[in-house]
Amino acid sequence: MKISIPFIVLLSICHTDALQSFTIRGGTGSVKPTPLEQLQPTHFGRIINKNDRTSTSLDSSTKKEESEDEGNGIDDPSDSTKQGLYSSAFNLVKANLGSGVFALPAGIATFGDVPSAIVPAALVMCALGSMSAYTFNMIPRLTRLDESNDHKRTMSISQAWEKEVGKDSAWLVSLFCFLTPFGTALTFSIVLGDMLSMLAQSMGLSGILMSRQALLMGVTSAVVYPLCNLKSLAALAPVSMVGVGGMCLTAAFMVLRSLPSSPYMAAGSTFLNSIPALSRPSFGLIGNNALSPSLLILVSMCATSLLVHFSAHDFCDDLSDNTSKRFKKLTAIGFSFTVLMNVIFMAAGFLTFGGNCQSMVLNNYSPKDIGATISRLVVAVSLVGSYPILFRAIKSSLFELTHKGKEVSEKLNKRATRSLLGLLTVTAMLLTDAGIVVSLNGAVMGSAIIYAFPCIIFLKLTERLVSQGKLQKTKMLMIERFVNKALVGTGGLIAVLGGAVILLSKFKPGLV
Repeated sequence: MKISIPFIVLLSICHTDALQSFTIRGGTGSVKPTPLEQLQPTHFGRIINKNDRTSTSLDSSTKKEESEDEGNGIDDPSDSTKQGLYSSAFNLVKANLGSGVFALPAGIATFGDVPSAIVPAALVMCALGSMSAYTFNMIPRLTRLDESNDHKRTMSISQAWEKEVGKDSAWLVSLFCFLTPFGTALTFSIVLGDMLSMLAQSMGLSGILMSRQALLMGVTSAVVYPLCNLKSLAALAPVSMVGVGGMCLTAAFMVLRSLPSSPYMAAGSTFLNSIPALSRPSFGLIGNNALSPSLLILVSMCATSLLVHFSAHDFCDDLSDNTSKRFKKLTAIGFSFTVLMNVIFMAAGFLTFGGNCQSMVLNNYSPKDIGATISRLVVAVSLVGSYPILFRAIKSSLFELTHKGKEVSEKLNKRATRSLLGLLTVTAMLLTDAGIVVSLNGAVMGSAIIYAFPCIIFLKLTERLVSQGKLQKTKMLMIERFVNKALVGTGGLIAVLGGAVILLSKFKPGLV
């Protein structure tokens, strides 16, 4: 039976087309072949005078861009699918606040098991959050800075790379933009299977009804697959609001369980007796070793919990009246709230279980804990609501790799959805350690997407604009270019050193 389940899921996903009935441009039914670029949100909300080639500084160019942007959205039928600022902010927070946050307490446990270890962890999160917000906001700027671009559509990272760096290496960026959300979605599926199985256990179910594989297969086929075929992220705004609310409730629950009066702090309590010894609280054995190489594991995990840059162009194009100022505000709201929630989650989980935090800290809590059961339920709903956002980025990058410049029919689009979702689900059935997926994805893929690619494109773009006399070489520009060079170096160090430490800690734990 265990061997056949991965093959059953492929068949079940392939036969869920009957569940689908969605609207396309105001109607339902058959769809004409769709160009690749139309699978992504389009329409920058402004019109630029392309004949204006006067030399400007970086600051004046931005101000001019904002003044031309303000209130000049393009009149298009698809504007009905645009999102308001706060709906977009909910989607952005939800895309960031995935299952990766539940690995963060284990990230602290790699270098410490005393409460003071939270301080360096919080500082790392705030620093990386600021850098991630900067590069996320930069991605639409790569389109706006050059007035020769088609400003009706934001370039993706791979499209901007191809234009500024070169076509020969553009496939590598598309590959990273594909593998990064793929790895995150895989983590979602692994954790979703765990949450569903523990929920079934809490309800007293047994046999196949609490089978992790069977439950994951059923929810993926009946719920996740239809959501992944939605045409606009706007339809997900209510789900995202519920998801964010659920994550907030989970954070509140974890904070309550971390207090001294918590049943997990009382020796011999029912909750403690119902969980394995390796899941019970453990403090004071190794102290605080924040300067050890193991800190890089937390750094890598933080990158994963701040990684949504592969969808930055989608968020910009889906934002109504998407001026530079509004997108900057969206970025500030989204990333500030994300960093705050990340710190709360990792501090609360670590203060409860210390050095014994599991790779997914919700697995530490007792199945008899009603609060934990409710939290697992809302997390499961939250993951399901986030899945389509990630999946959209996966398909977009895949088509850039395989069908660039070609039309993508609705039939091919659905086939890609079934195949990719089937592959993710089968892999999640076979894997159980989400922690290493989170950390490796952040160290290697996240470092490239967050720190390296956008900054390299910016450096190439500004160098070209200065040489063409379209951008003045001001002091502010030189400072920003220096910052971008530093970010590229930071990404390289995290990728190489972080990846090495993660693998050594997994297979040779005595060396780190």
